[in-house]
Amino acid sequence: MSATVKHLLGKAGSLCRTCAACVIAGVWPRRSLADVEARLAACSSGQQAAITGGVLFLLVLLGFFAAQFGWIGVLLYWMSIILIIR
Repeated sequence: MSATVKHLLGKAGSLCRTCAACVIAGVWPRRSLADVEARLAACSSGQQAAITGGVLFLLVLLGFFAAQFGWIGVLLYWMSIILIIR
């Protein structure tokens, strides 16, 4: 694998981990994003991948469920995601 591909995959993994940490921090009361990222960084790389993949998989599944209710369901889904992350 070339160095450029490794760099891009590392950057994408970092963005996905930050996204998962934002969702976890939004759902977990009294925890800031920095706390969640620090706890996530303390885990092994396999655990980090499992947690990140699980959170993103759950978001996709919830998106598919919301899509069953049409554009109103998708609108409510995105609004709830924005409120959680905020």
